[in-house]
Amino acid sequence: MGGAVSSFRVLLLSITTSLTVAQVFHPEIPRAWDDREVEGFEVPLAQSDRSPHYLSAAEYYALEVMPIYRGYPVYAPGREPAGYTESLKQKEPEIVFDPAKLRTREDWIRAGASVFHAARGYPPNGVSRYAEALRALKIPATREGIDPFVQYVVRKKGVVELGTTACANCHTRVLPDGTAIDGAQGNFPFAGRDAWQAINDQRPDRDPPTLNLERKMYGAPWVERPEELYATTAVERIRRLQATQPGVIPREGTSSAFPVHVPSLIGIKDIRYLDATGLTRHRSIADLMRYAIVNQDFFGHGLQMTAHYGDFQPLDIKQQRYSDEQLYALALYLYSQKAPPNPNPFDDNAQRGQRIFQQQECPACHTPPLYTNNRLTPAAGFQVLGQMKKTEILDISVGTDPSLAMRTRRGTGFYKVPSLRGVWYRNAFGHMGQAETLDEWFDPERLDPDYVANGFHLAPGPIKGHEFGLKLSKEDRRALIAFLKTL
Repeated sequence: MGGAVSSFRVLLLSITTSLTVAQVFHPEIPRAWDDREVEGFEVPLAQSDRSPHYLSAAEYYALEVMPIYRGYPVYAPGREPAGYTESLKQKEPEIVFDPAKLRTREDWIRAGASVFHAARGYPPNGVSRYAEALRALKIPATREGIDPFVQYVVRKKGVVELGTTACANCHTRVLPDGTAIDGAQGNFPFAGRDAWQAINDQRPDRDPPTLNLERKMYGAPWVERPEELYATTAVERIRRLQATQPGVIPREGTSSAFPVHVPSLIGIKDIRYLDATGLTRHRSIADLMRYAIVNQDFFGHGLQMTAHYGDFQPLDIKQQRYSDEQLYALALYLYSQKAPPNPNPFDDNAQRGQRIFQQQECPACHTPPLYTNNRLTPAAGFQVLGQMKKTEILDISVGTDPSLAMRTRRGTGFYKVPSLRGVWYRNAFGHMGQAETLDEWFDPERLDPDYVANGFHLAPGPIKGHEFGLKLSKEDRRALIAFLKTL
């Protein structure tokens, strides 16, 4: 009997050991910044001789690697536990990303979450200034009272800093029930915060320093009327910011006159082009890693800000970089993100909407199950000269405002065909977020010459383009929207 028990224990130990070994993950981490691969991972700009030229791989890998520190929650006013800030001052600095400790795929994904939330910038007086902003602005918080967009960070014992410009800053959404969704279209009020800061920073004897940064962030001196891309006075800067809603950002390389809606990263593994203008090809996990490098290496501005666009370079400044291990973990984390449970029923009305979706031939562009054909469509007025493969292009222009695609540093002359998955929890429709809701996007009144948009707009005028569905009856439009909200 004893021998049988002993043999069983040996067998059990053997099985357990085998399972443990089987779960060990040996990632094949690509070299993120490879000179040959970098040459082809972006679509040429509309004016191709102005396409960006980046650091060489040797120059890039000579940069210092950014440590990933442990972050701590920031609470909404009145929700912070008693003694919380003082307790943070007693914390020792803690670096939380160590690839030597990552054994399973799940370990790497969890480590990627720490990279997703890791701060890139630490603004002076950030803690006190952000506390003022929290009181002044309607920044959404979770059910627990946590602001999920930023974190407190301890890089030196006794000193608590506000960590900003993480991936999470743009790509976290707080739903109406207080659930925070990583990777979704964010709803942090960037423009509202910046308008509040600009109003508080105004001085009668000088322009705010942000105007100079705005010229660098949005400048594209080769386009027609480049001065329209950025504000030249504090009053105009504030006006543009106040016209920009959460879910839309005048990010670097776009313009405060032509901002862009924040994309959802949920389901990104299946998406072949990144950015509204299809600027970045997504051929493999390495391209997603490169996208993070270009967009997220200098206080959230990345190599995109230090690239050369012909004879123009926005900034020339040394910066830290992510390690390839950090980038790989981040990409795995983004690939793992799932949409929140959809509360919209696939009822009779939604089924009717699905039939309308098919009858209107919507699947030609928004092909199930991804609800995109993963192709690019030329902006109005752009001539496709053979620089792209025919399989990449849907040779139909849907007539949306071409400014973002033709007049900015992210302008390729194209817009990507967006996926319709998850439209029920998103806002800001149209590439610049002019229509705030699906109902507005399918409202034929948006084509009126004196229409006042509910989303981003600087003056009354039509929300042009993508007229598909606008001629349907009101009941059919409602059914179509009901179906789209189930995706």
